[in-house]
Amino acid sequence: MIDDGWNTPVGALLGRDERMAQYGGAKYGGIEPSRQSPNVFVYSDPARGEAFGYNFDGWNEDRTVFLYTGEGRTGDQQMRDGNRAILEHRRKGRALRVFVAEGLIPGTGQKNHRYIGKFEVDKERPYFSEEAPDEENEIRTVFVFRLRPLGEIFHRDTDQSSNGDVRLITESILVSLEAHASQTFENPGTKAATAVRRESELCARYASYLGRSFQRWKITPAGETRSLFTDLYDQEANELYEAKGTATRDAVRQSIGQLLDYQRHITPRPSLTLLLPHRPSDDLVDLLRNVGISCVYEEPESGFSRISLTTS
Repeated sequence: MIDDGWNTPVGALLGRDERMAQYGGAKYGGIEPSRQSPNVFVYSDPARGEAFGYNFDGWNEDRTVFLYTGEGRTGDQQMRDGNRAILEHRRKGRALRVFVAEGLIPGTGQKNHRYIGKFEVDKERPYFSEEAPDEENEIRTVFVFRLRPLGEIFHRDTDQSSNGDVRLITESILVSLEAHASQTFENPGTKAATAVRRESELCARYASYLGRSFQRWKITPAGETRSLFTDLYDQEANELYEAKGTATRDAVRQSIGQLLDYQRHITPRPSLTLLLPHRPSDDLVDLLRNVGISCVYEEPESGFSRISLTTS
């Protein structure tokens, strides 16, 4: 790959205006291919990601891969424009030049950027897909590119990915109930956060009613960075519970999918039970029986009752 005219040292600060004047490329985007030089300029600003409740950008654990979230602020990201420029940079004879945001340019309100080096997309796994909220707080699919450094690289401790690289194999381990990370991307005070609190309180009441302690499973699927945390798990009975703060049809349907998703990653496979704050409708009970999932629900003033899988 030809670096015609590139003379900016690794670790140097370079504003967008100065970069445009020297090497071309547009000013404002996160991914800017240049017509003036054989480069694609990639700008990482984790603070923007944190504003949306996620942060994939940064180095993996051993600093062999720099993770970079693709462009597209609303809806599922598409492999076009800047994203395609990254994916096809090698075929187009372009270098990936990565910059990280660092402070402001003196005398202006514009962000400054530090050049951390030249990269290429990983040949075996150039990117993976993750879920993240968009500008309208709707969960969508984003691309996370895996960039390999070429030559000298500038490292900062602050440029570490909060999520890390994808896992090569699925890992399922038992953890305490306190070891829980919300996967909803929701801010405190939202309806989702309220639902999570209700489910947690329901689990606590059930554990107190039985007078026993439970654990939960932490599942990290292969090809993903985020871990899934189940609700209650009874190791002695090998029974997995999913709790919901309401007994609506949507909640029951969602629980069925979650339980079946978790079950396939746990050995030996556990029996499945839905924990609800009150008895679901007869039709939903029939649905649960059809898919082989038990139901435990809270009774007013008398504790909890279990609905068996059989009708007899």
